[in-house]
This record gives sequence, C-alpha cells and structure tokens, in this order.
Amino acid sequence: MKVRFAKIAVLLSVAGVFFAYPAPSGLSVTAWHLFGVFVALILGLILQPCSEPTLLLVITTLAGIFVLPIREILVGYTDTMMWLTLVASMIGVGLKKSGLTRRIGLWLISQFGKTTLRIGYILSFIDMILATSTPSSPARTGGLVYPLAEGVIEASSSDNPKGKQRTGAYFTLLTFTASMLSGGLFMTGMGPNLINVKLAQDVLGISISWPLWTVAALPGFLGFLLTPYIIYKLCPPDTTSMAAVRAGAKRELAGMGHISRTELTAIGIFLTILILWSTGTVTKVDSTLVAFIGVSLMLVTGVLNWNDLAETKAMWSLLIWFGAILGFSVALTKLEFFTWFAGVIKLLLPTAGLGSYSILLLVAALAILPHYFFVSYTGYVVAFSPLIFSFVAATDVPRYPAFFVLAYLMIISCTLTHYGNALGPLLMEKGYNDKKTWWCVGTVITVLHVVLYLTVGVLYWRLIGLWY
Repeated sequence: MKVRFAKIAVLLSVAGVFFAYPAPSGLSVTAWHLFGVFVALILGLILQPCSEPTLLLVITTLAGIFVLPIREILVGYTDTMMWLTLVASMIGVGLKKSGLTRRIGLWLISQFGKTTLRIGYILSFIDMILATSTPSSPARTGGLVYPLAEGVIEASSSDNPKGKQRTGAYFTLLTFTASMLSGGLFMTGMGPNLINVKLAQDVLGISISWPLWTVAALPGFLGFLLTPYIIYKLCPPDTTSMAAVRAGAKRELAGMGHISRTELTAIGIFLTILILWSTGTVTKVDSTLVAFIGVSLMLVTGVLNWNDLAETKAMWSLLIWFGAILGFSVALTKLEFFTWFAGVIKLLLPTAGLGSYSILLLVAALAILPHYFFVSYTGYVVAFSPLIFSFVAATDVPRYPAFFVLAYLMIISCTLTHYGNALGPLLMEKGYNDKKTWWCVGTVITVLHVVLYLTVGVLYWRLIGLWY
C-alpha cells in the first residue's frame, strides 16, 4: 500500500510542476496544464499504481475538474479507430466461440508444429501476406491473425495454465510486432503510409510507387526474418519442441469430426471481412464499418450472442482506457500542442555543417523518440511528418534515403509501447504480457531496425541507385 501511494505521489508531483510553472510562449495555459496531466498519465502507465482502466478514469476525472470540460476528453470514445479496435476484438471472440480458431490452431500444429518457433514464423508470414492489401493492423492482426494464434495457444497449453501464460505471451508479442513490421514492408500495410508518400511528393519532390516502397525495404525484410527468433529468446514460450503436442493435436483434430455449420458460417463471414478489408482502397468502405458488418453478421447468424460479448471483461477494459487515452491525444491536438511542440523541435534542429549520415541519424531519432507521447500512429504521422520533411528539405541529404528512414522507422516505433498503435491495447488486454517485457522487446526490435536501415540500408540504397 505504501508503494502504491508513493507512486501516486510521484504522478501528482509531476503534474503539479506544470501547474506551478507558467506556460511557454506560444502555448495556451490549458494546453500546458493538459500536457502535464498527460505526462503524468504516461508515467502512470509505466509505474502502474493501479489497473489501467482505474488510472484512466481517475486522471480523466482530475483533468475534467482542473483543466477543461470533460466532454472534450470523452471525445476519444467517438473515435473510429477506438471502435475498430473494440469491434475487431469482438470478431476474435466470435471466431474463437465458433471453434474455427481451435480447429485451425490444431491443424497448424499437426501439419507444421515441430517447434513453437516454426509456428511463430508461419503466423508472421500470414500477417505479412495480408499486409499487402489490408492497411489496418487492428483489422488484419486483431481480427484475423491473432484469433489463429489464440487457437494455437489453447491447443498447445490447454492443460498447463503456467505454460499457457508463457506461450501466450510469446505469440501475443510476436503477432503484435510482426504486424508492425509487416505494415512497414508495403505501402498499403498501414493507412498513414500514404500520407508520408504524399508529403514526400509535395515537400521533397520525389515519387514513391508501391513496388519502390517494397524493394527499398530489404533491411526491413531482414529484420522481419530475425524477429520471431529474437522474441523467442527474449520472451521464451513454455513449450519449445512440440512433438508430443503435435501428436495430441492430431488426435484432438480427428476427434472434432467434420467441420460444423457454425464453423462454415464463421468461415464465410471471415472471408467476407477479409475481402472487404482488402478492397477498401477501391470500394472506399471504411475499415470500421467492415468490422461492424462482420460482428452484425455473427450476431444475426448465431455465431455470437450478446452474452458472449458482455462476459468478455478484457474487451470492456480496453474500451475504458483506450478511449480515454485517445481523448487526451485529441484534446491536445485541438489545443495545438503538437503543432507548437513540432515548431520548438524545428527551431532546435541544426541544419548547417552536418553530413548526410548525421542528418539521417537525426531523422531516425525524430521518427522514433516522440512516439512515446502518441497513442495514434496516424496522429503521430500527421503531427511530425511535415516537421521532419521540412527539416530534410532544408538540408542537402539525399531525399530517398531520408524518406525511407523516416517512413520505415516511424512504423517500427509503434513497437516501443503497448499504446503507440491501436493494436497494442487490444492484445495487451488478453492478459498474457507484462508492460516491462513488452517495452523492452519493443526497444530491442526498434534498435535492431535502426542499425539495419542505417548500415545495410545505406549500402543497399547506394547499390540500387537510390542515393539522391
């Protein structure tokens, strides 16, 4: 109890500093105070004096009392990304309840499951294939790939709760990380990638095509291949050799008999969702609407019922804390805090006397470090990409390498925390992972890709004629 109150005292002290000191020039008092509360919130996610929903409810209440009307923070609950994350989780519940994910999990183990690591690679490659045409990680991974991982987790550790926790931690962290890496390998892997492509054309005067984006991402493919093994070592599953599990999976799969009508219905809905998500850039059907269509079909056909959703506590915890943290981000954006912050960084950045490699290092730092303060990858791109592109335009650094370092590392920086992308909160609420391991693994993966892009990438881009 003493430790808990000590942590709370630290959070209050941090927020109090921003109330004690006047707002900097160019920033409103309200924005300054709200940023102070937001910093305390981020620190609270690290120190964990209480559960995340409790922390968010309390800090939202304090912000509503002392900073600005609470309705301006609760706007986060109307954000389509928050609802996409929530409803994608509902789709996962439906696929699991139908028995389809367990059947697929048993089949994957029976056919390919010599080792846990091998299954990890298979799931990663499934995500990578889907990333070519599904530009939403909550949809792609949360709604389609992770339910398959859950089937593997259940099938491989159903009789061992402790083993299930460790195996679940490995597959959860891997599917999240693989999703972020997949999103950086293809222009259509993440929606905000297209914002960076447009800015590159407008500010830097360069054109980035779909094939060029992927060809230039060779260092990212190397990182993608290394990642399942790295996470396997940093977050080892309980089961490594799956020979016995594989034999048991074959028996259980045979015992399940023929595929049921409910499973066939779930397959039909799954394929419908996949097609709609994959063709969204052509049909202009919003990803969130597709998720709602999928859940509605599951409810109407009986794959799901409301009690199945009401009893999924983790999903509603996700609603509480992710909606609130999105609200803080939206409120800070409306108060033009991020515009002011970007301007301050731009003034502080040196441009004269720096070589190309030094500038690429600065671009890498700008693409990564500020992401700790953002809970939306789209918001991060909108706020910081114009700043970094303007900085690059004021230098003599080769445009294409600068663009690739920025675009690829911005996505990879989503792995630094469990809230930097909408998929993170969805998977964190599964209950398999602790934040310390999540953040440590994310840091290792990010550093790995910084090294790859600034060494292998630089040499590779020179070799293929993109050093200009």
